[in-house]
Amino acid sequence: MASLIRPREVARAVTPLELFFDLVYVFTVSQLSSHLIHDVSLRGIVETLVLTLAVMYAWFMTVWTSNWLDVERRPVQLMLLALMFATLLMATSVSAAFGTHFGGIEVGDDRAGLFVIGYLAIQIGRTLFAVAAFWGHRLHQHFVNALVWEAGTGLVWIGGVFASGDARLAIWALAVLLTYGGVIAGHPLPGHRSPFSSDSQIYAEHLLERFRLFFLIALGETVLTIGKAFVDVPVEAGRLIALAAAFLGTVSLWWCYFHRSERVGIDAVRSAGDGSRLVAFGNYSLVAMVIGIIAIAVGDELAIADPGYDSITASMSALIFGGPALFLLAQLAFFRQAAGVVSQSRIVACIALAFLALVTSSFTLLTAVIAASLVLLGVAIADTQAEKPSTATL
Repeated sequence: MASLIRPREVARAVTPLELFFDLVYVFTVSQLSSHLIHDVSLRGIVETLVLTLAVMYAWFMTVWTSNWLDVERRPVQLMLLALMFATLLMATSVSAAFGTHFGGIEVGDDRAGLFVIGYLAIQIGRTLFAVAAFWGHRLHQHFVNALVWEAGTGLVWIGGVFASGDARLAIWALAVLLTYGGVIAGHPLPGHRSPFSSDSQIYAEHLLERFRLFFLIALGETVLTIGKAFVDVPVEAGRLIALAAAFLGTVSLWWCYFHRSERVGIDAVRSAGDGSRLVAFGNYSLVAMVIGIIAIAVGDELAIADPGYDSITASMSALIFGGPALFLLAQLAFFRQAAGVVSQSRIVACIALAFLALVTSSFTLLTAVIAASLVLLGVAIADTQAEKPSTATL
């Protein structure tokens, strides 16, 4: 199956199948937002964080693996379609992965088992395919190591299915920590070093293109979320203003990414001899930005549903102001890693968001969303005024 591997010197554009594969994540991100909107509490935030990290890991490991393969080959195409169906199973189980509860009483399905089946089908199925496809290749050992790690962490995920409540949350949080720790360390095994760190073969520009497309998917889901929220409520002035503020914030997110972040990444990759470390860092930055976008979408939905609500909880504040702050911090870290630059506008914005989060007790939801959106708009304006993305201060 060596012919399934794409030659190192051959570059390629993102294929229609890869775009089709990513589309299932429109639904996945919407389910993550739905899970959080139904439980806007610290517990709900932590549950959504664990699920989002699992979903994002499944996506980016599939992207990295397919990046080395010839996607025009039929076996690779069938593998991606099978993984797409497994992703759909996982996504349909997100909202009930921790059970459906109301007032501490279970009132609906507990789909933990189906979530784990879909998740492990992606992880183990993809890695088994890679072990076969890379037989005799210098990266074969990497995928063997990865298979052992996926199987090991899979046992932890399965263990969480047989627990409930806080125990399931703790077990799955441990599974996520082990999962990310394994990939960051390169999936090491005693006596079997992974060659991944010394020969990543990642085709950096192609991966950056996959990142930008996934970012658009996440941002598009934000538009769908706020649009659906407005459709489901009576038309009032406060809700119209909340919709406008949410849209302004979404446009600002788009501007901050494509006017500044993407340009910095592309310039850095093109000037680097080996873009592997940079793209890896960019991947984790994308994960953080998607988490921030989900939080922002839920905060916007809350404001559209009840703009005059004036008893903002710490959890609500964390979504409305913490979401934008996480997004900007991820970009700040990426700029530093990619080009050694410091975005002063993002530092100032994060300080402003932290201050606003501390004084939200006197805010309505509408006021909070307007304030957060204006902060993001300020960063977008600062990016526009910056003459060169490579200057030491943006």
